Amino acid sequence: MLFLINLDDAHARYQSMRAQLDALGLGHERIGVDFRRSSPAQVDAWMAERFPGLTFDHSDVSTAEIGCWASHLCAWQALAESDAPACTVLEDDLVLDPALPEAIRTLGDEPALDLVFLGTSSRNVAARRSESAGRFRLHRAMGTIYNTWGYVVSRAWVRTFLGQRWHIDRPIDHYTGGRRARDHKPRIAVLRPAVVREHESLGPLSQIEPFTYRIDRARIVEIARRRIIASRVSALYYKLYDYL
Repeated sequence: MLFLINLDDAHARYQSMRAQLDALGLGHERIGVDFRRSSPAQVDAWMAERFPGLTFDHSDVSTAEIGCWASHLCAWQALAESDAPACTVLEDDLVLDPALPEAIRTLGDEPALDLVFLGTSSRNVAARRSESAGRFRLHRAMGTIYNTWGYVVSRAWVRTFLGQRWHIDRPIDHYTGGRRARDHKPRIAVLRPAVVREHESLGPLSQIEPFTYRIDRARIVEIARRRIIASRVSALYYKLYDYL
């Protein structure tokens, strides 16, 4: 099972991803819940019908971010209702490696962890704390992984997550990345070598930022964050993880 997160008006993103998935022989189901222009009341009504156990703190999470949550939740719900042991979820601003189908098969047959990131912008990935998965390695994260580019998630974890009641006050990557899941924190790892990476031109064009007014979503903050991550100072800091 492979789900592609893509909004109806994101045509260029869809064409890019569809061409790559077709070239790799990977079928997919497209999912896109767009709450960018919805009111909190409209969002709450939709969630109450589809996911009554989940509520959102509108003072901390924008409707655009809840739409991102809802898209991933729809993929998880489809997995929970299936007999597949795991599914793959991809966002629509990626470049896919030819090894992606092999990675999906390796991780999806018998998932040993709750969620494995297929690539990440986060650099806090331990070099020495890893285990084998076919010809790949599963590296433990030293802290939170702050993106949801692409991942393989297990049905067992999804069923447990959807079976509980949650009041959510952070974007989805804070939960999948291992920081804010509270009672049922997922066991996560990062695949190496990575089989997805951010598209150089599509990735930096946020579809959420114009509809979210927190300072951490501001364009100037995002530009600064990317420059810091790419800087020599950041490289020296994360060099520490080579010894963990």
